Amino acid sequence: MKIGIVGASGQLGEKTLAALVGRDDVSATDVVAMSRSPGKLTSWAEQGVITRQADYDDLDSLRECFAGIDRLLLVPSLAAPAVRVVQYDNAINAARANSVSHLLSFSLVSAVLEARFVVTPFLLYAESALRTSGLEWTLLRNSLYAEPVVDWVPSIVKMGTIPYPTGAGRCAYVSRDDSARAAAAALATEGHAGKTYNLTGPEALTTARLCELVAEATGADVKATEATDDDYIKACLDEGEPEDFSRLLLTLYHTIRDGHLDLASDDVERLTGAPAASLDALLRAPATGADG
Repeated sequence: MKIGIVGASGQLGEKTLAALVGRDDVSATDVVAMSRSPGKLTSWAEQGVITRQADYDDLDSLRECFAGIDRLLLVPSLAAPAVRVVQYDNAINAARANSVSHLLSFSLVSAVLEARFVVTPFLLYAESALRTSGLEWTLLRNSLYAEPVVDWVPSIVKMGTIPYPTGAGRCAYVSRDDSARAAAAALATEGHAGKTYNLTGPEALTTARLCELVAEATGADVKATEATDDDYIKACLDEGEPEDFSRLLLTLYHTIRDGHLDLASDDVERLTGAPAASLDALLRAPATGADG
C-alpha cells in the first residue's frame, strides 16, 4: 500500500510524515511525500521516502503525482479560501483519475456554517467535497494549535496578559505533534472510512485560564483582562505581524468567543493509544524554559 501526503514540507505535513515513517507498521518506501518544493524533502528521500513534486494549482502535476497512491492525506495550503476551493477540486479530481481508494483531509473543529472564521467557507466546501467524492474519506478536524501560545510566552510575560478577545469562550488547544501522530495512525490503520475525528487537547480552556497557566509555568504576573479586538491587533503589530494576517487570526478568536471551538475530545488517544498533551505540560516543557 502506498500512502501519500500532499503538503509534506509544511509544518503539519512534515510532522505527519515523521510520525508516519516512525511507525513500526509503515515502511519508508511505502510513503510518498509530495510538495510544491520537493527539494525541501531531501533528508526524507535519503531515508527511503519517495518524494514527488505536487502543486495544488496544477491539475496535471497532481494527476502525475498521485499515480499508484492508495491512501492520500490533503494538508490545506495557506492560500485565500476561494483559491483553496479550486485547489481541493484539483486534488479530488486527480485522486479520482488515479483511483486513489481513500482520501483524508485536515479540517477544523469549528467547521460549521455559523463560525465567523474567514476560512470557514473553504472548510465547509472541502468537507462536503470529500464526502461526495465517491471515494472513501476521513476528516481530521483540528482544534487551534497550542504552539502559538507557547511561542508567545516571552511576549505574554512582558504584556502581563494574553490579549485574546475571546470573552468566556473556550478552546482545547492541541499540539501539532499530537495532530500529526493521530493523522499518521488514521493513514496507517484500518477502520477510519466515513469517520470524522476531532483532534483536540484534553481540556477546553478560557483565555483567563490560559493566563493562569502561563503565570504558574513562568512565575510571572500574568492576569486576565477584557481584551478588545484593537488590543489583539495592536499586540500583533507590535510583534511585527502583518495587519491583514492579524485580522484573519482575529476571526479565529471570534470563533472561540462564539463557542464554536468549545470541544474537548479523546480522539487523539483513540487513534494513537496515547492522550494528547495538555497545554500546561507544553508550557512547562524545557523548550519554553525561563525565557518567559
